[in-house]
Amino acid sequence: MSSKPVERSTGAAAPCPWEAADSLDLQLQLLAAALDLSSAGLLWAPAGADQLRLLAVRSRHRDIARGPFPLGRGICGAIIRGHDEITMVDVSPAYNGIPYHDSPSGTGTLFACRLPGGDRSGRGEQPIGILIAERGSRTAWSEAEKDLLRRAACKLAQDLDIHALCQSLDRERSAIQTICDALRELNRGLGLDSVFSATARAVRNFVDADFTAISLIRGENHYAAFVRGRDADVYKNMEYDIEDGLVGQVLKLQHPLPANATYNGPAPVFSSGQALEGYRSLYILPLCREDGAALGTLTVAAGAAGVYGEPERDILQLIAGQVAIKIDLAQSHEKISRMATTDGLTGLANHRTFQHAFDVMLHRARRRQSPVSLIFCDIDYFKSINDSHGHPFGDKVLQAVAKILSDAVRKEDLAARYGGEEFAILLENSDKHGALQMAERIRADIAALGLRHDRRDVRVTISLGIAAFPADGSEKSEIIDKADQALYRAKNGGRNRTVVHGGAA
Repeated sequence: MSSKPVERSTGAAAPCPWEAADSLDLQLQLLAAALDLSSAGLLWAPAGADQLRLLAVRSRHRDIARGPFPLGRGICGAIIRGHDEITMVDVSPAYNGIPYHDSPSGTGTLFACRLPGGDRSGRGEQPIGILIAERGSRTAWSEAEKDLLRRAACKLAQDLDIHALCQSLDRERSAIQTICDALRELNRGLGLDSVFSATARAVRNFVDADFTAISLIRGENHYAAFVRGRDADVYKNMEYDIEDGLVGQVLKLQHPLPANATYNGPAPVFSSGQALEGYRSLYILPLCREDGAALGTLTVAAGAAGVYGEPERDILQLIAGQVAIKIDLAQSHEKISRMATTDGLTGLANHRTFQHAFDVMLHRARRRQSPVSLIFCDIDYFKSINDSHGHPFGDKVLQAVAKILSDAVRKEDLAARYGGEEFAILLENSDKHGALQMAERIRADIAALGLRHDRRDVRVTISLGIAAFPADGSEKSEIIDKADQALYRAKNGGRNRTVVHGGAA
């Protein structure tokens, strides 16, 4: 007897893990050997299916068809219509009722029975399993042989039930693992960007989402802090009145909307002037701190209808709860991080941040063989300003100067408060010529400041010194020292001027 295991179908999913086919095939092999069968086949239709599939077969025949087969054909049709088993003796060569045979040539007798526990309604409400046994002899089946076949059908049914249960457990375990992975990923990030990205992945792992957005409260508005999906650029960072749209209603009520996650439009989502087009499933969930205060919302949408049933909504609420915790932590972390790296009075980077940034820039510059320039700035006669007008006004001067420096630098550069009335600017990939141009613009803007105190104009000027890598040194300490020397010469030379170490750039 030769073995012809059935290859996995690319159609409807198998009812159990495909590794089960080895077990089923072995049982058919034992059955065929015990009863001298020419063929033993197991047909199966999952609940709701309209076709049978050959899960396993042992056969001497060479005309085994792979299927799938219509439910109502031949022997299978009779079984489905209410016959628990069928016995045929002296099978005609012209008989075509065996689904997986092109011709029953070589079949003398046939026995088919339903696997216990299957569908008896004929409406596909439960799975259907059918065992078919054939042999070349035209001798009638004895009761002992039929009893053996019935017992084999029971064993096959039990194995399929066990495999189906294992598959269900595997799915549940996989879902739990996915939840754990998603929550672990959420817990891994501290910054808001990492939380947003992890949220989008968690949503995508559990539900169909063609559109995902996270809105956050900012003052009297809500804004789309993160958007992924069609027309994302239309909504990203847009601000809306805090009570506007469905998002505003969710923030106010702190309850998910819309009911049953059904969206037929044109109800406004972010604002009264904007409805999400092309989506039929929509669910907006509140994101709240542990004390109940609203942080924002999580919005998911899909083009198909009925995507977010009760199980999906439960999962999304679980995700939203974890996301709210992480956003709250991320906002607190970013606030602490800003406090640790930023000068509290001016909003510029502090001295520690300047030192670290200089190390990073020099490392990149050595690797790329590109320049880095340092500008030291010192407000002229600042002690006199404090003595004449008071420290509160002196703080205003520091803030006004810091604003000019912050506006002057590029995104890749850094403006820092070095200490007291002294500031530092790092210019990446910029030589002394470029640094001199920026320094002169800054000097002119500060000289033009229209500051007043006690109805009197107060003139503020600044002196600047420039040094650069690699022209003035290869180490950070060398460049700082030479920029400081250039600043000293600017002060000694009359103030309100820029001096470049080594001469004009």
